[in-house]
Amino acid sequence: MTRATVLLALMQLDIGGAETHVVDLARHLTGLGYRVLVASNGGCYVEKLAGYGVPHYQVPLHNHMLWRSVWAMRRIAREQRVDLIHAHARIPAFVTAVMGRPKRVRFITTAHYNFKGLRYLSRWGEKTIAVSEDIRAYLIDYFRVPPGRIVVIPNGVDTELFSPALPILQSGAPGPARIVMVSRMDGTLADVAVNLISACEQIYDRWPLRLEIVGDGDNLDLVSKRAASCNRRRGEAVVSVLGARTDVYRILAGSDLVVGVSRVAMEAMSCAKPVILAGPQGFGGLLEPGMVDQFRGDNFTARQQNAAVTVSGLTAALEAFFNRPPEWRRNTGQFLRQLVIAEYSSLHMAERVAGVYEEILSRPV
Repeated sequence: MTRATVLLALMQLDIGGAETHVVDLARHLTGLGYRVLVASNGGCYVEKLAGYGVPHYQVPLHNHMLWRSVWAMRRIAREQRVDLIHAHARIPAFVTAVMGRPKRVRFITTAHYNFKGLRYLSRWGEKTIAVSEDIRAYLIDYFRVPPGRIVVIPNGVDTELFSPALPILQSGAPGPARIVMVSRMDGTLADVAVNLISACEQIYDRWPLRLEIVGDGDNLDLVSKRAASCNRRRGEAVVSVLGARTDVYRILAGSDLVVGVSRVAMEAMSCAKPVILAGPQGFGGLLEPGMVDQFRGDNFTARQQNAAVTVSGLTAALEAFFNRPPEWRRNTGQFLRQLVIAEYSSLHMAERVAGVYEEILSRPV
């Protein structure tokens, strides 16, 4: 029997942690008996949602054309008899709060990031899900969200989809190490990619490698030009810029080392791959099994390390990886995968989110 009709609202469905989170959440909620709809400005994951039987509605929730978004969200809620709207960014949350929805339509949010500004225009719904403990503290301190209205539910990873590749028999010597970075290429995110290209070039003479950069964004051209310059100097394709991809699980599974933070880091961990934590908010270096507790509280973003991502830092982390024996790489990968299976599965995440829905829907209007 169908439970409730839930509308998941986010800015867009291109490459990004919140976007992948919503796709996984929609799939699992459907399996749990919910009727799930998604509203966003669209993107490369719309087709994947369709494959799960989840309808998508094109709404300009990525910009400040609020009157169009208000009208569209109000129409969807009315025509589809939505019971609950779950917003995953501040523009969708603001639109949901001001759209004049019927009282029976409940409203919650998820905070994926510690955004600054717009303190008095941000809306948080009847309940706010924080993906980490540091974001919970930030919501309380900066946005003055009452602690009793916040619940921490970490991001979840599909551990069946993101799993180690099957062994492949190779003849002759193995090829260069394959390093993968997955990220949006906007602002400081693109700076991380540019610095990583420089770091890889610095160690290339000692450790031949191939770097693959996955993602799209406003500064993709900058990253592509830097990659092309590196390849010209080396006379071969050392760096490949792949753009937006929806088969990230295949790319990660075939890698030797992944550079990223948050959800990307956990997806790599689920694939039993060593990880360098490097992102726009911090640098954690090569993730050792004994360091995991340092990063649990900030969702593996290295936010709390207060360290910038530099070429020298990335170079040192890459050197640390290449100096580790094969046994370390294998054992570390297995440890990280078991950690994700035990604590960060997407199904467990969706079940906890569904528990929040049921709590809200059971309350009197």
